[in-house]
Amino acid sequence: MKRLYSLNFLSRFLFLLITPVFFQFFAIGFIWHSIYWGVITAVVLIWGGFILLSPIFGRIGCGWFCFFGIATEMAGHHARIKTQWKKPNVWLRLLVLTGFFSSALFFFFYNTQRGLGHGFDFIPGFLKLNFNTHYKAVWIMDISAALFFGFLLDKKWACKNLCFMGALCSVGAKFSRLIPVVDLSKCTRCGKCEKECMVGLPITDYIKNNKGLVTNSECVNCGKCVAVCPVNAIRLKFVWNRKRYKAALEKQA
Repeated sequence: MKRLYSLNFLSRFLFLLITPVFFQFFAIGFIWHSIYWGVITAVVLIWGGFILLSPIFGRIGCGWFCFFGIATEMAGHHARIKTQWKKPNVWLRLLVLTGFFSSALFFFFYNTQRGLGHGFDFIPGFLKLNFNTHYKAVWIMDISAALFFGFLLDKKWACKNLCFMGALCSVGAKFSRLIPVVDLSKCTRCGKCEKECMVGLPITDYIKNNKGLVTNSECVNCGKCVAVCPVNAIRLKFVWNRKRYKAALEKQA
């Protein structure tokens, strides 16, 4: 379990390096292109799958496969502005979501009127894996934006507030069965897990008030809290019934 974060970092770093090979399949911006043309493409299937899995596995798409997220995190270690934990800005999230999908749907209906739409046909390979000059420019802009926000604000601020996919995945992640669990009998309340958390979750609050169950929908299940805990008090665990689990802990106390 201690090696989990190393595997997590390796996974996301590899996706950062090889994303150009299948950029159109993993860059969430191409969901806009899919709606634009009215086609169910591979990127829609992949990220739609992550959304559907979020009530069980949480935000594994954000935490294990997002190349934008790893670029933001790496730059965040050198952020100009150090931030404290705050809940995501709901209005900002809604603004991004509304703008993204309303603009895509506008062009979908516009294309349909011109006879260019596909009626949301199932064509996974519609966005060809052709890393031409246009896609290179888009990839560079994506990475540059990730680095910019990372160098400006730490704790994945852009991922929490500006990413529409993060917002959608967080809805299901509220019910995630896979969560960090702190063993209160081992925990020394040193606060290192909270300090090192990639998204700055208030883990100590969950230790004090929630029997050590970190039930925050912004958690990306990266395993960093597990790795940095000096007394091995944290692990990622499937908790299928939170109420029953906490009741069992209260009986043991």
